Amino acid sequence: MNKRLKMMESGKVSKALVYLGLPTIVGLLMTGFYNFIDSFFVAQLGTAQMGAISIAYPLVTLIPGIGLLFGNGGAAYISELLGAGEKKKAEVVLSSTFFYCILASVGFQAVLLFLKPLLRAMGASPAVLPYAMEYTGILIFGFLFQIPSICLMNLVRAEGAVSLSTASQIIGSVVNVILDPIFIWPLGMGIAGSAWTDVIGQFISVAILLPYYLRHKSYLNLSIKNVRFESWFVKPIFKVGIPIFAINLFQSLSLSAANIAAAPFGDKTIAALGIANRVVGMTTFAITGFSRGYQTFISYNYGARHFDRIHEATRKAYLWSITGGVILSVLQIVFAQPIVGAFSRDPEVIRQGVRAMWGASVFFWTYGFQAMAIVYLLCIKFSKSGFIFSISRQGIVYLPVLILLAWAAGKTGIYYAQAAADVVTTVLILSFLAGTKKKRTALLQAQTAG
Repeated sequence: MNKRLKMMESGKVSKALVYLGLPTIVGLLMTGFYNFIDSFFVAQLGTAQMGAISIAYPLVTLIPGIGLLFGNGGAAYISELLGAGEKKKAEVVLSSTFFYCILASVGFQAVLLFLKPLLRAMGASPAVLPYAMEYTGILIFGFLFQIPSICLMNLVRAEGAVSLSTASQIIGSVVNVILDPIFIWPLGMGIAGSAWTDVIGQFISVAILLPYYLRHKSYLNLSIKNVRFESWFVKPIFKVGIPIFAINLFQSLSLSAANIAAAPFGDKTIAALGIANRVVGMTTFAITGFSRGYQTFISYNYGARHFDRIHEATRKAYLWSITGGVILSVLQIVFAQPIVGAFSRDPEVIRQGVRAMWGASVFFWTYGFQAMAIVYLLCIKFSKSGFIFSISRQGIVYLPVLILLAWAAGKTGIYYAQAAADVVTTVLILSFLAGTKKKRTALLQAQTAG
């Protein structure tokens, strides 16, 4: 057993959570920071260009979900197998998961065949559509690298190599930030230059991660010989991976739905929503990053049957994530004006962007609790409930709320739809956890005895 696995099994719980979560937080924040900076540079090109990346943003949020479906689902099961001492099985899951991910990245290129009608359906106006086509077409090509990159980031973290995962994100993001203004202005590529720097950054991330396996520096062996198509590991991967993918899918659908609802109010409203979504999306990465570290820890200890460590880690995860969420909510509200003002010189875009930021931030702090609760339920095999709650915040709760509030309150309703959905989703999860406490305790005690 290497020292990283030993720390998850017998080290101090708070130290293990920090070790697993902090690098992932930093890595995802760097990715979010790049999206933030990318939006800032593109916004300088004009409102139509900012509207274009706002229209494309739902796809930008969806694609990581495909990488997470395989990477996060595979990583959770690998951690569980390592906790149970099943190294050979873990290597089969590793190799098969990555192979499936490569197939998915190639298959997604088919979206290029119907990109124009798709972007129109997502709310692109005639003025925005040419920029959206140019920007999104390049991004879709880059998904050949982005999907495997996200998958590998999660797989290496399954055996505790969180520093490598984080380094790949940081280096790729730094390269993006450096090249972005160069490609946009000195090279005269405009919005296309921004998209190409993203492709380059994703390629670099893959180039950093793959040698970890190809040079046999890993604890597990990645090999084409280990690839299998067997239900014994596909089902556990999908039980965790599909709900995680569903979060991204419904986030993508909710962003598209918000853009469609905002379209009658004009491109400035769409641009304002895009700014708010990018900023709040970046801070969401901080909580998501911690949840990935928390997931690795409890998946391993679930396999090792150390349920006392799972309980302790869950209590700390709730406390830390909610506290962090409160801090982020306050910062987003207090600094909404200067943040939105950095993206646009248009007074109307700024005014609407500030309102959108307030609406998205007022109950954002509840997301910390939601994210940890969903991961907890998925990892202790409450897969159905975990799946339902994973598609609630920006899916089965958000979409009806958006339609109702947009009808009742117009733009204000669109801006505050996420806040209302956060409240409803949190109440539902709390009610479920309270109602199933005895059942969950009995199941874990039975597994301990077994």
